[in-house]
Amino acid sequence: MTSPQQPPPTPALRLVFEYEGDAVSLVLQQPVDTDISGFGTGSATGSGEFVETRDDDGQPLDRVPARGAFLESAEVFPEDHAEPITRVDVEARGAFTVIVPAPAEATQVAVVRVVPSEREALAEDVDLATFRLER
Repeated sequence: MTSPQQPPPTPALRLVFEYEGDAVSLVLQQPVDTDISGFGTGSATGSGEFVETRDDDGQPLDRVPARGAFLESAEVFPEDHAEPITRVDVEARGAFTVIVPAPAEATQVAVVRVVPSEREALAEDVDLATFRLER
């Protein structure tokens, strides 16, 4: 019995970003051998931060959520374990990692913040940083 031909997997990249406030730098680009599915410019919606691959013309190809990016609070664990864990405001500073689909036409990657618009049904994309992909 023959199995149907499956298309070859889309190449993927692990990207590591560092940030301080809204200033973002790309510190690592690493090819990874993993299958990524279920993402695309239409599937990663809502407000928050995303990482988007783009072609040479800057047109979006894929978008994945950047979960845990740009955190502005931290958990504080008390010395006395009977006391509750609290959360305090801190300056947005740290790093985050995402794995993005990286087809051959992907030449750029952008960190995008999607902010709700005054009209409920609309959201606005704000580019925080754009970087060239190394191939």
